[in-house]
Amino acid sequence: MLSVQKLIGGQRQIDGMGRDDDDITWSGLLQGAFASFRASFLDGMRVSGKAVPLFWSQFNYMVVIKEFKAVFRRFYWIDYTITCTVVQDLNKPFTILLPNAYNDIINNAMAEANDLALVIKNPGISSSIALLSETINSIASLENATASVLAGIAGPLASALDATKNAISSTSSGLFP
Repeated sequence: MLSVQKLIGGQRQIDGMGRDDDDITWSGLLQGAFASFRASFLDGMRVSGKAVPLFWSQFNYMVVIKEFKAVFRRFYWIDYTITCTVVQDLNKPFTILLPNAYNDIINNAMAEANDLALVIKNPGISSSIALLSETINSIASLENATASVLAGIAGPLASALDATKNAISSTSSGLFP
């Protein structure tokens, strides 16, 4: 949000006042035997005025439903428009610029992870690290990758983390019966 003060002589004083997110609006269709119940539920959320989570894809917000308009065509067919006011943006923006050698840093970390997997000799860890490495290597430039491309790393990364946690758990249980 900007505060713009127009001064004598055509000069301006502009102050950055922080975030002021736009409302989030979309239209849709509620279908099926419970369409009217879902419309009533959404309208009840609007009436309550309470903040609720709203998330899709990689976006995540706390919002208050500002407006809900339903057009009842049939009990099983309801067009609607909903507008939400953002209370809090829960997305995690990068607060620093990534270094120029970001690709090199990731590739070095993957080489280290592969070396450790070879030493550990656990098939679950080795295969999940190999899959993660293959996924990362398929991306031409991590520095310029879109959010959706980077999101493709999440599955293999979670798999590698789970395999590592499982190996640690099984080792720990063997050491401390």
